[in-house]
Amino acid sequence: MLADGLHRRGWDVTVCGHSSLPKDNCDLIHVHHFGRAALRLAGALHQQPLVLTTHDPFAMNGLPVGWKRRLTDDFVLKRVDAVVALSNAERDFLIRKGVSSSRIAVIPNGVDPDVFDRRGTVPDSAREELLFVGQLQPFKGLHDLLEALPAVRRAFPNVTLRVVYQTDALLGHYRNQAARLGLGDVVDFAGPKTAAELAGLYASAAVVVSPSLGECLSTVVLEAMCCGAAVIATDVGGIREQLDEETGVIVPPRDPVAMARAISELLADDQARQALGQAARRKARAQFNARLMVDRHVRLYEALLNTNERAA
Repeated sequence: MLADGLHRRGWDVTVCGHSSLPKDNCDLIHVHHFGRAALRLAGALHQQPLVLTTHDPFAMNGLPVGWKRRLTDDFVLKRVDAVVALSNAERDFLIRKGVSSSRIAVIPNGVDPDVFDRRGTVPDSAREELLFVGQLQPFKGLHDLLEALPAVRRAFPNVTLRVVYQTDALLGHYRNQAARLGLGDVVDFAGPKTAAELAGLYASAAVVVSPSLGECLSTVVLEAMCCGAAVIATDVGGIREQLDEETGVIVPPRDPVAMARAISELLADDQARQALGQAARRKARAQFNARLMVDRHVRLYEALLNTNERAA
């Protein structure tokens, strides 16, 4: 989305994979994620400004980080000219790690309004449908949501959970957990969906649940907000910058009891769900749209390029 937005502003953008370094004749390099490309670029001699967006939910949320990352992350952070933080929470974490605040630009993710801009509507047939969207990886917290469902089901026998995901390496694990909890007929492991299909699911779900253990700024929560969904999310990373008491419900991570209570309260209150969804949609449109995200990147790039020209 960023590259497309820059193209539309007249910028010439070349997209490279982590296995290939950018060409020498580019004016600025923006690398996303820690990895081989970030490490190689940080260690290389180059004249262009180097920008990093970590997209890293692990360290800032106290989740395990591999030894290679522990050895290399600080080196990369010291060598880049600017770091893009997706939230103020991530900025504060980077400052605690020793990154100067003058090198940090807070630029939240933006949502494409051409896709994720729908008014949430909850048909009678979907009143008790929950939606989870995310990777089938432990840090996304699906196991906690599954543990919460039996308590919800006791109050709402018709409740269902649709699980949308891209990769299925742990699908068997989660299917087994659902079966063990007696949820075989409750959970629909729906697999991947297109962006348009996903927008429709956000808009029609009774509640979108993000039980994640770590986020910088949750794209799933932003997409759901933009579609006018009622959202329950765990209190991790930058979630409190996305949701407040008027736009969503925040629960502690790793707490299926609190999650079950929050889900049941929203399922019981149609008006509360609609009010949350409407307020969330307004906030997403005003604060987390793609145009603002591209604008902020352009301002950062121009400042770095101007500084680089003066130093040359």
